[in-house]
Amino acid sequence: MDWVKEFYSKQNEWFGVYLGKVDESHHKRAWLVQEMASIRGKANVLELGAGGGQTAAAIANLGHNVTMIELLPESVSCAEKIAAEVHQGSLKVILGDFYLTDFEPIFDVICYFDSFGIGTDSDQRMLLKRVASWLKTDGVAIVEVGATWYWARSAGIEMDLGGGMRCYGFDPVGCRLIDKWWLPENPEESYSQSLRCYTPADLEMLLEGTGLKVDEIKPGGKVDFEIMEFIEKAELNEAMTYFVRLSKCSV
Repeated sequence: MDWVKEFYSKQNEWFGVYLGKVDESHHKRAWLVQEMASIRGKANVLELGAGGGQTAAAIANLGHNVTMIELLPESVSCAEKIAAEVHQGSLKVILGDFYLTDFEPIFDVICYFDSFGIGTDSDQRMLLKRVASWLKTDGVAIVEVGATWYWARSAGIEMDLGGGMRCYGFDPVGCRLIDKWWLPENPEESYSQSLRCYTPADLEMLLEGTGLKVDEIKPGGKVDFEIMEFIEKAELNEAMTYFVRLSKCSV
């Protein structure tokens, strides 16, 4: 996972990907968490790999006590500014690596968006075990998973981001999305993220021995590359990602 810090740092440096304000998409994601987790009243929420804190702040503003952890100092600085503007609930910002940081089992909800799959299956399984240990007995995790079918058929698609370029690839052996970014004036300098994708059946096998099980699957949206438009609602077999609600297995 040596690429992780360098890739996401370049996204911030080139495009400020994680340094923006809270917008409608973050509020929609916060409502997704509240709906899928069936939250009633105030909850203790942990967001992993929370970027600039935009989604964490949106969740806090629904009245919850949110802790977020993020690896990049520049993203954490953005999150600290956003946290000062939270007017309901609370937002605690932590700079750190969630593979190494320990938490007490105090969370009703743990969520992880965008970058599940950064490591190997063993890395994901280790993380899921840690998530299970941080949850209360009746707590749940909401995780966004890359959909194998979507990224396999998106390989080779290239797009102009307006000042930068992006091209999708797919590793059929490792079942990984390869997401390459570069500046048009300097194509030799490129940075890629590599995310393991899972079918729901693959995910069920990954969860074996982690202490977690799937309760619900909700499809995410998709991009129509012909018109370069994001379609918010898609059938599961067309979605680019899907969201799973995980709960602790009975002992």
